Amino acid sequence: MTRALIFGAGGVGSVYGWFLEKAGAQVTAVCRSNYNQVKQNGLLIRSAKWGKNVHKPIATPSVAEAKAHGPFDYILMCSKAFPEIPPMIREAVSPESTIVLAQNGIGIEESYAKLYPENTIISGVVYLPVVQVEQGVVEHATPLERFEIGSYPASSASKEAKEKVQGLVDLFTKGDATCVAYDDVQPRRWNKLSLNASLNPICALTLCDDGNYLRSSEGALSMACDVMREVGRVASALGYNNITDDTINEHMKRHIERMTTGGKEPSMLQDVKAARPIEVEAILGNTVRIAEGLKVETPYLRLLYTLAKGLNFATSRTREWRPLATVT
Repeated sequence: MTRALIFGAGGVGSVYGWFLEKAGAQVTAVCRSNYNQVKQNGLLIRSAKWGKNVHKPIATPSVAEAKAHGPFDYILMCSKAFPEIPPMIREAVSPESTIVLAQNGIGIEESYAKLYPENTIISGVVYLPVVQVEQGVVEHATPLERFEIGSYPASSASKEAKEKVQGLVDLFTKGDATCVAYDDVQPRRWNKLSLNASLNPICALTLCDDGNYLRSSEGALSMACDVMREVGRVASALGYNNITDDTINEHMKRHIERMTTGGKEPSMLQDVKAARPIEVEAILGNTVRIAEGLKVETPYLRLLYTLAKGLNFATSRTREWRPLATVT
């Protein structure tokens, strides 16, 4: 029996765990705030595509406790892609474990590859609009679901790594999900990043959903598209030429439609409104650093990165935060 560990049993982790459970895998989930709810009642998934279902993983409050249910064939990283996350799974990683990154951002694989050099790394691009509306309850409001995966690094993928990728495709397919393997998944990552690095931080910084942001001024749409073009120029410098004006127009199509039908809140805006940290480094910081290394000018991305870091600083209120000066 395939054993899978879900790190981050929120929206994506809940649904992906359910896919694997339906495929016959033993699924263990590391739960934090929702641990008691998941342990007692499982995870309720309300989906526009699959209806109402309950996923009942082996719930654990920590990686240390999850380890007892291993060794794990696949460890799915479904948490936010924060820099401090990769070491957190160390206790659960065994020689046979394949680490699957179901996370946003670019350049996030390197940290895992350095920490776990003997393990297969699968990089994944998630298209699954889900929200955990309350502890243990996940809503999937549209039929959209697609998981695009490939081994990392693609240039030196071994036969074993390719077999692990195909094995995951087979599991997801058996679980009634859409999972597609690519020889090199990085162009797909850059494709999603072009939108994620644009409307995601813009909506967080303006406190507008996508539809209302685009309605807010005459320059709103062109600015969002200009950010996407900057991402495209960085990708092109790496040899990935798939982010064209046609791609950008296709990405923006549904967001433009929401100007009249009603908007959606991107994940960063949801996080800001809930006073949660946002994925600044994975989505913006890494992109800016890659661009600097390639000597590609990205003024919009650099501006968004600086402002988003300030927003994250204000939201997180770490010990570096200082109170307002008092008048004496």
